[in-house]
Parts: sequence; structure tokens; C-alpha cells
Amino acid sequence: MKWIKQIIKVEPYTVTCLWNDNEIRKIDLTEFILRHVENKNNSYYQLINKKRFSDVKCDGTSLYWENGIVILDYDGTEKSGPLDIDPDFLYNLSEAVENKMSKEKSA
Repeated sequence: MKWIKQIIKVEPYTVTCLWNDNEIRKIDLTEFILRHVENKNNSYYQLINKKRFSDVKCDGTSLYWENGIVILDYDGTEKSGPLDIDPDFLYNLSEAVENKMSKEKSA
């Protein structure tokens, strides 16, 4: 299983990350977000806002946005929770970026 260790760079709808195998990969979420903007009730709709998208964080496993969803707690109260995306989905969506560190080591 792949997971994200660290965010390296955030651009509009694109996040470059360091993965658990030390590979650097760029994730372009443009198409993913555009598929979800048709329904304003979809949790991912908020990511069309570039400022909101840029608030992305990494929890050592995947990407998430704080307070991105509202969940019902076991007692019925509403609470804010993180909006995240499955790391396997993100890995399959990503493309490898030339890793300068690994090239230097092999030279």
C-alpha cells in the first residue's frame, strides 16, 4: 500500500508529494474536482475554491482538508471532520516527478 509522507508543493488543484517509497509524485486533481462541482452538496465541491484547495494538509498517510465535512457523532450531534481522499486513489492519479536526490545518489 502506498501513502503520502509529506507535501512538497501545492499549486492550484495540484499537489506534489513525497510517498512512503521515497518517490516524488505530482497529483493533478483538476478533473477530480471538476467532476464534483456539478453538485454543490458534494463535499469536494468546496475544493474548486483555490484558497480552500491550498489549505491541504498531510497526516502522514493521505491528503486532507480540515473541517471539510460534517459528521453526526454517536450521540447525534454534528461535528466537523476532515475531508480526505484515499491514498491509493491519489497514487493512481499521480505521475512521477524526476527525483533530483535519487539521481545525485546514483551518479
